[in-house]
Amino acid sequence: MSHENSNHLPAGMRNVSAANAGPRHEASHSFNIRGHVDQVFGLLDPVSEREWVDDWDPIPVFPEELSRAAGTVFKLLRDGRTAVWTVLKHSPETHEAEYLITEYKYQHRWIRVRCEAEDDANTRVFVHYVTTALSADGQADIRRYGERFLQAWQEPIQAAIDRMAA
Repeated sequence: MSHENSNHLPAGMRNVSAANAGPRHEASHSFNIRGHVDQVFGLLDPVSEREWVDDWDPIPVFPEELSRAAGTVFKLLRDGRTAVWTVLKHSPETHEAEYLITEYKYQHRWIRVRCEAEDDANTRVFVHYVTTALSADGQADIRRYGERFLQAWQEPIQAAIDRMAA
């Protein structure tokens, strides 16, 4: 079938109309942690989040063992949904990480994390979430990953750093 005289785009080239596009919400927040930047950043990856996130139990997809490396894919089963996570970037040198999370029929999230040393014993953590709804449920919950959610990271991360120092 020729598309020369058609008003339709070829498959794979369709444009999502505004009526079908999911709403998007962005949230950024930063907070201080008493701890060396390497130690703080070391808690912000798929392997080490077990130290401060309740019921963090990632299931490796690729590679076979959970990894911090870019390209790692793992699943998390929470709230009755399966979230597929992809590590886009993990750089201990620059203390930056990026993750892409998709929960089919719920939300798609892009997380950027960056740590900056304020001095040898204090770190500023910057977190940015971009959340896109994929369903009515995802839209109703679109602001879940806002500033309050991000601020809630500070206490358990600090507790994990304190436990490591003890």
